[in-house]
Amino acid sequence: MKRLFILGCFAMFMLGSSCIHKYVVNRDSMNGEVYELQVHNLQEIPEDILDNIDKMGVDESAILNEYEGKYLNFIFKINPEEFDLVGKKVAFLKVGNKAGYFDSTRSPERKGTTVGGSGLYIFDTTQKAESGGYDAAVSCWSKMLLPIDLVVERLSKRE
Repeated sequence: MKRLFILGCFAMFMLGSSCIHKYVVNRDSMNGEVYELQVHNLQEIPEDILDNIDKMGVDESAILNEYEGKYLNFIFKINPEEFDLVGKKVAFLKVGNKAGYFDSTRSPERKGTTVGGSGLYIFDTTQKAESGGYDAAVSCWSKMLLPIDLVVERLSKRE
């Protein structure tokens, strides 16, 4: 009985710590990609990115600068050859804008961790048009990822 319990706990652990971090959405003609946060500790981020953290979130423009794009590419494990966030228009949910997101990232209360409960939504051309021209969106402080169509709908109401 004890072995069965241990085996069950091990199976739940393995299923709960899946390495899958990218979801391709293709439902009801809604395409897109959703990524889970992959880097939780700032110490895992290369120095050339962290050395420029003071240059991230310095304005309220939705267009990401080089440093912001590289940071988000890294923490979500986005291959810049497939999709590079540098220069893209990105919405930030629950924090208002990128300044709020990066202020939270730099906050001493974070104790060297990235912003929790973060997800990245990369939109297809239809979603980009419906969302108000956003290429992607970052959610944070969420216990679960939102459906991509709901994110697009929320952004369409922002404009």
